[in-house]
Amino acid sequence: MASAGLNTPIGLPFTELTEVDSTNIYAMNQVKTNLAGHGAAFLAQKQWAGKGQMGKVWEAESGQNILLSVVLDPKKLVFNGSELEPSIVSMVMAVGCFNFFITYAGDETRIKWPNDIYWRDRKAAGILIENSFRGPIWQWSIAGMGVNINQTSFGTELNKAVSLKQITGKTYIVKDLAVELCGCIQDALDLLLIQGPDALIALYNNTLYKKGALVTVAVNEVIKTVTICRVLPNGYLEIENENGTKESVALGTVKWLS
Repeated sequence: MASAGLNTPIGLPFTELTEVDSTNIYAMNQVKTNLAGHGAAFLAQKQWAGKGQMGKVWEAESGQNILLSVVLDPKKLVFNGSELEPSIVSMVMAVGCFNFFITYAGDETRIKWPNDIYWRDRKAAGILIENSFRGPIWQWSIAGMGVNINQTSFGTELNKAVSLKQITGKTYIVKDLAVELCGCIQDALDLLLIQGPDALIALYNNTLYKKGALVTVAVNEVIKTVTICRVLPNGYLEIENENGTKESVALGTVKWLS
C-alpha cells in the first residue's frame, strides 16, 4: 500500500545555482528557513566544498557534471503505515542513479555498496545522504549526487573515475540530464511506496557490484578475502568468509582493497 500525500515529485521546484560551497549545505539551509520542502532539487555548476562519503572531498570541473541535491521528507516516505528506515532511502537514491546511468552507459553499470555507481571498475557517481534529526524524530534527508558527465580528466584519479563522455564519446547538456535523473529517482521512490521495500532491495541487490565475487577487504583493519553476498534491509553488507561463515558489516568498518 502506497503512502498518501506525496504530491510534490522529485525535481519540483528545480533551482540552478552558479556556485555554492556544497549543494547539500545549500539545500539544508533552504529547508531550515522554510524555503524548500520535499522534492526540491538544487543543481550547481560549481561547488567549492563538495562532500563525499566518509569525509572525502568531491571535486569536479565547473559546469561539466551533475552536482545535485534533492530534499526528502521522511514523513512522506511511509509504507503500510510505517516510516521507512534511512538505509532504504539510501537504496532509493542508488537505484534511481543506477537506472539513470545505465540508460546511457549500458549494462556494465553497477551499484557499489553503499551507493556509488560504477562502470566496469571505475567510479561514475557518488551519493552522500545527510539526515537531520530532532531528538529521535527524523525530520529531513538531503541527498547529494555527483555524476560524471562531460569531464574527461580526473588528475590522479584518472584510472579510478569515468564519465559518460568517456564511455560514449558524446557531450551532454548537464541540466537536461539532471532533470532526467530527478525523474529516475522519483520512479525508484514510486516503486518503493507501491511495491514495498522488498522489491527495492531485490532490485538493488540484482545490480550489486562484485556480487558473488571474491574481493580483498579490510574489516575493522583486519585484511581478509571474502565473497560479496548481498546488502541487508538495515544497510549492512553481508559477506562470506573463506571458511564459509557469513557476517554482516556496517558502513565505515570496511575498506575495499581489490
